[in-house]
Amino acid sequence: MAHLKVLSPTSNLSDLLGPLPTEEDLTETAPEDPTEALTRAVLRRRVEEEVRSNTHNNILLPPHLLDQVADHVLYFAKDEPCGLRGCVLVVIWDDGENGHHQLAQVKADANTPTTHILGLTLRPDPASWYTKMARIFRSLGKRRMVVSSQYDLTKRRFYNFEE
Repeated sequence: MAHLKVLSPTSNLSDLLGPLPTEEDLTETAPEDPTEALTRAVLRRRVEEEVRSNTHNNILLPPHLLDQVADHVLYFAKDEPCGLRGCVLVVIWDDGENGHHQLAQVKADANTPTTHILGLTLRPDPASWYTKMARIFRSLGKRRMVVSSQYDLTKRRFYNFEE
């Protein structure tokens, strides 16, 4: 049953329409697509598993770093012909002293041809308390890599549609 509201000759138009939307109402974000949220979570988990297994769990990641990385990877992959399925994410550790080496490589879909490579470069965080304590107590045993919250994500395509 429909709701019907009748205006009297003395009522305002605002009585019918209700209050105007405020800035808070206009800035409300749309509900997130559940498929995208699941994709982001799976991508984050796979990257974390690969990095931890290849570093033998000797790495400390900032709390929201992999969430940010997953968001950026999805953003870079959205305009690609195969989307995220054609992506290979290569995680590189660059400590500045010894150069850089590959920590992990994550292929989104093994059955889809690779259309682009994303290079994620992680660097150490010299300002973290753990790094400072490890310098003081060198006898703590194995040294852990503390990752900075700053990273670089570069994209290399294997095709060019503009030719």
